[in-house]
Amino acid sequence: MDELIEAVKALAREEYERAAKKFGGNFNSPHEVYAVILEEVEEAGDEFDCIRGYLAEYWDCVKNNEVGEWPLYIEKSAIQAAAECIQIAAMAYKARR
Repeated sequence: MDELIEAVKALAREEYERAAKKFGGNFNSPHEVYAVILEEVEEAGDEFDCIRGYLAEYWDCVKNNEVGEWPLYIEKSAIQAAAECIQIAAMAYKARR
């Protein structure tokens, strides 16, 4: 897990660099920090909601001995959620610079 955390930290710094090139390296106010991070948190939450829904659908398949595409959907949403969380970390990093 420690290696994964270090890799995620590196991805967050890379995301900060990408965002800094596009939007600048600093925020203009604490209000902007809050709004940007809130937007990313809401987007991550939407992905987690999808994961919960897909997992419920998958459980129904499992109980009925059916095979479905739900693990694929879970994987895709988990990756999207991870990307949103990396953006949250990058914007928090930007806020404390």
